[in-house]
Amino acid sequence: MKLTDEIWNILEPAAKIGDKATREDIEVALEKGQYQLFQKNKSAAITAPIKNSLRVGLAGGDLKDLIEIEKDIEAYARSRYFNCIDILGREGWEKVLDGYEKKAVLLRKDLK
Repeated sequence: MKLTDEIWNILEPAAKIGDKATREDIEVALEKGQYQLFQKNKSAAITAPIKNSLRVGLAGGDLKDLIEIEKDIEAYARSRYFNCIDILGREGWEKVLDGYEKKAVLLRKDLK
């Protein structure tokens, strides 16, 4: 799956942090079904399954839209019987997302 320039521009700042994922890396993983893309308006998030967890590795855009995207991600994770959702990100996310607790820089929401 090719990312549009608009979506890449949203995700690129987050991609430069941590593992420094490239656009090509993300597109290849999306094409192979290893990653999933969630988007709303001018916001987007990339997830990847890690054992029994669905991990949000990249996200960017408008905070209100991202909170809505998180609901879509949770529905997706529940429909595929993941045990939890993990978010790798800035500490500030714990202030705006319900049900997550800080685990170093990893936020986890149990889906029980």
